[in-house]
Amino acid sequence: LGTSCSSSRSSSGKHTMASWGVESKVKSFLQFAINKLDSCAESLQDEDPEDNFQELTAFTTGLSRHLKNTAAPASQELKNTIIETLQPAWDVRTDKPGDDLSVASLRAALEALLGAISDEEPAEEEEDEDTKPDGLEGMSLQDAISYMWKLDEPNRVNWGDSGFTLNMQQKGRYGQDRCDDVLFDWVNLEHPFWSHPVTKAYISLLDNYERETGKEERATAEEKQEMAQFLDALCRTKVIKFVFAYLKANGGADARCGGIKSLLDFQNIISDLWMAPYRRFKKNDSSGFEHVFVGEEKRGKIIGLHNWVQFYLEEKKGNIDYLGWSGKQDSDYSDDVNLVTVKFAWNDDDAEEEVKPMSTMLCGSTVEFEMAILTLVFLAGNQDGENVFQLGSEKIKVKCYPQNVRYGGAKVGTAYLEIA
Repeated sequence: LGTSCSSSRSSSGKHTMASWGVESKVKSFLQFAINKLDSCAESLQDEDPEDNFQELTAFTTGLSRHLKNTAAPASQELKNTIIETLQPAWDVRTDKPGDDLSVASLRAALEALLGAISDEEPAEEEEDEDTKPDGLEGMSLQDAISYMWKLDEPNRVNWGDSGFTLNMQQKGRYGQDRCDDVLFDWVNLEHPFWSHPVTKAYISLLDNYERETGKEERATAEEKQEMAQFLDALCRTKVIKFVFAYLKANGGADARCGGIKSLLDFQNIISDLWMAPYRRFKKNDSSGFEHVFVGEEKRGKIIGLHNWVQFYLEEKKGNIDYLGWSGKQDSDYSDDVNLVTVKFAWNDDDAEEEVKPMSTMLCGSTVEFEMAILTLVFLAGNQDGENVFQLGSEKIKVKCYPQNVRYGGAKVGTAYLEIA
């Protein structure tokens, strides 16, 4: 934790609302970390003591770095409390073990730190009846998805002169480029969608990743701040608040649903599911968010990239070459659901052409709707295979596949929508 931040107490000695926001986030993360430690305590104590210590060190390194990111805007007083309370188990300043690192000592230190932070909370947000509708408890996943689609309708970009149009052209063929024109032949950049906080925060993340798997992701302080701003903006949207309320009321197949008590708890789970790095080919070279919402290159082939905004922006720059449609297609691109399956090449600074033969995108959708539906199905549905639903006018599949990790529950390996 840095030492340059000034205290966020007012002249009266009381914490400002900004400080309370940070403290609430720190407390929520600490509870999340304790739950995660409890869930993997057995595996951290099941082998040779030396191996156990190395595994616990790796676990605590990740925990410490996330805690420092969360507490970065905090007062120096709170930062000092974190350093001093965790010191017996972990030196936060150097990210090295303390004199007494064990599962028990780490848990005790986390519990002590949780208790050391004031219990006073900021004023609760007013409940929005749109995010907690009548009949929420016991609502089916299908009804939840239909409700979310309607809830997000005012925010998405629709087909036509006011939004966007597509030029599907020819079916993609192996080794051929049969399309002379771009896929997105019209996009209205004056649409409010482009000035929406989530859209802007999402776009700021797109240049933060190493495109090739096998290269460890190392986020700068600025990139970590951009990620935090994205998550904050995301969790202020109605669809994400609805998913939080749904999972709190109904639980889900994933055990982590039982730990969702507040929106901040849910934000920590979203961050862990989507943003936390994991090993796809080498250590910390990928994440669910990078795979699905940005796209990656693995051994000369494109993988992931299921978001229409990223596709459009890269096509506009001349980096993506649309090679034609592929697979099962949407029955009517001018209706409320514009789900396309396409083949494309995504060029970079090397001479080789990297192609993805088939990728699906829900064109016009908001980023928050896609995060909401994919997170909901991953936690409450089948997170290792197909889930069939009706979305607006189309019957769709939501496909989820987990990335199993040593500690805690699975993260998102991939998740996307396609025509059923």
